[in-house]
Amino acid sequence: MNLRVITKNIGLALLVDALFMFISALVAALYHFDSSFSPLLLSGFLTLMVAVLPLVFVTRTTTRITTREGLVILFFGWFLSCVFGLLPYALWGGPFSLENAWFESVSGFTATGATILEEIESLPHGLLFWRNATHFIGGLGVVVFMMMILPSSGTVKLKIRHLEVSEMSAGEYNFRSNKIVKVVLTVYLTMMAAATVLFIIAGLPVFDAVTHAFSVVATGGFSTRNASIGAYGSRWVELIAMFFMLMSSLHYGLIYSSIAGRNFNLFRNPVVKFFLTCLGIGIVMVFGGLLITGTYTNPLEAFWQAMFNVISLSSSTGMATVDTSVWPAFCVLILLFLSIMCGCSGSTTGGLKADRVWLLLRAVRAQVVRTIHPNAVIRVKAGNTVADTEQINSIGTYTILYFLILFICAVYYGGCGMDLEDSFTASCAMVGNVGPAFGTVGSLENYAAVPVFAKLMMGLEMIVGRLGLYAFFAVFALRRK
Repeated sequence: MNLRVITKNIGLALLVDALFMFISALVAALYHFDSSFSPLLLSGFLTLMVAVLPLVFVTRTTTRITTREGLVILFFGWFLSCVFGLLPYALWGGPFSLENAWFESVSGFTATGATILEEIESLPHGLLFWRNATHFIGGLGVVVFMMMILPSSGTVKLKIRHLEVSEMSAGEYNFRSNKIVKVVLTVYLTMMAAATVLFIIAGLPVFDAVTHAFSVVATGGFSTRNASIGAYGSRWVELIAMFFMLMSSLHYGLIYSSIAGRNFNLFRNPVVKFFLTCLGIGIVMVFGGLLITGTYTNPLEAFWQAMFNVISLSSSTGMATVDTSVWPAFCVLILLFLSIMCGCSGSTTGGLKADRVWLLLRAVRAQVVRTIHPNAVIRVKAGNTVADTEQINSIGTYTILYFLILFICAVYYGGCGMDLEDSFTASCAMVGNVGPAFGTVGSLENYAAVPVFAKLMMGLEMIVGRLGLYAFFAVFALRRK
């Protein structure tokens, strides 16, 4: 491997982190130089020093890059961002022990949104801004991160793009690799700006509007309030959050082509239809469960809470208005399924992705038909695209690996002393980058009481879920040629 290429590109990634640390320090200065100013400024300089070393001393590098090198840059760029991202927390102190700072940093960069904080509102503004800024950085996603940093090596870019972007949607927008970066950034930044403006119109202070826009568009979930978005008690604020959580769950390329091309490919895409149908069914079932069990007596309130929390968890955002852990088991199981599946590929959501679930269901249906009619030629189609055997096998293997990691980590958490509900649902939340789970780590709770070694593993599980399982394991599986 070419270590010069690797270190130089990782340095570029750390430059972005340093920039946002300085911006966060500026926010701290605007709020009367609060207690986070010095930690953020020092962290920014430390990160900047490490970032510029390879940029200054590595002068001669080839523009060619292998797949292995690209994956190594992908993994270590993300990992080191989390490592340096914990510096502001650790230097500030308070509840941020080393393991807590690690957990909070990884949760921010992976747009998971889980937190160890019991009193979020006690944090200074600069540190609150940094928490949500990590969502902004991480929400751009693996594909954009790699497209922006890697040299113009078309083959490697294409391979890494395929780790995240579904081929089932590619036929709907047909953009070149370099164009994808512009498309995703345009949609991402436009939605971020629109969410900020609408939150301000709805009555949120500018600081809260910006930080919550970071959360809902990146589908991260960090809030500046202890009670999350429900602290504002505003239906308008919750409606705006729902809209952008839902839009951020859809394929950015399809959103762009639908608006720019005015062809509304977004609503003709079979995966999008499947995802929205699952959401609709989930909302109706949770709504019915809440009414039948008497959890809510007001039908309008029951429907609103069902709609908000279904959208929040299925988008892997995890913002909360109520404690869903006390809901009936029937409703919790539906929310758990949606938090495992989550949104569409090419979005900022985590999880298994609706694309894989939809294609697997189609493949199962085709196999059942073949069992009845052995001589029949059954094709698994995704819109106008025919999925070949290799693609179906790849998705099947990915799904098995996803659940294998989920169960292994759940067993590990149980071994650390967590109970069954906490262990299993927390593992679902970590690998899916959802954030809140159920039980004592539910939507209005936190991970402060989680054992130390469990927190360390949760950080790794969040990174694995964010990078994509194949990308993570390929770093260690590929051999030098």
